[in-house]
Amino acid sequence: TGGDGAAFAIIMARTGEGPHDATMFLTPLPNPAFKISRTLDTLDSSFMGGHAVIDIENLRVSGDDVLGEVGKGYEYAQVRLGPARLTHCMRWLGSAQRAHDIATNYARKRMAFGKILGEHEGVSFMLADNMMDMHTARLSIWHCAWVLDQGGRASNESSMAKVICSEAIWRVVDRSMQILGGLGLTRDTVVERIFRDVR
Repeated sequence: TGGDGAAFAIIMARTGEGPHDATMFLTPLPNPAFKISRTLDTLDSSFMGGHAVIDIENLRVSGDDVLGEVGKGYEYAQVRLGPARLTHCMRWLGSAQRAHDIATNYARKRMAFGKILGEHEGVSFMLADNMMDMHTARLSIWHCAWVLDQGGRASNESSMAKVICSEAIWRVVDRSMQILGGLGLTRDTVVERIFRDVR
């Protein structure tokens, strides 16, 4: 992810006999040994540099390129999992809030069957469900961040937050698209893109 146009890459390579004996190396790009063979045409569009298939052949690295300590790459990758999961959750929550705000604004103005769209019970229930889903996601994020702030690894909390948030946020964006009706399927609003990205 982010390979196209990147100024450097982090390479994790096995450097010992054990299954977790890996080292991280920082490699400046472009480099003839590091080739993007294909940029994938994906559903989402929210990552700069897209998603790529990368071929690495005869890439040479030195001790000066080591990130941290030799043999600790796997450990470093594990340590960043909790905070990295939370950054996904926070980004998704922001996207869901944006989709909800657009749908709410539309429901306040759009006339349907003789009254404002948001006055229809089914629509107001969907907006309320959105608020509850986002509230639950936000609390899950805050709790996980609190565990990390206390010095915990938050492995379980970040795993739970990622599931809670991804499922709740998908529901919020799906409902928002439904409230927008046919407009939701167009690119006249950003909700269509958010729908693809959060999926």
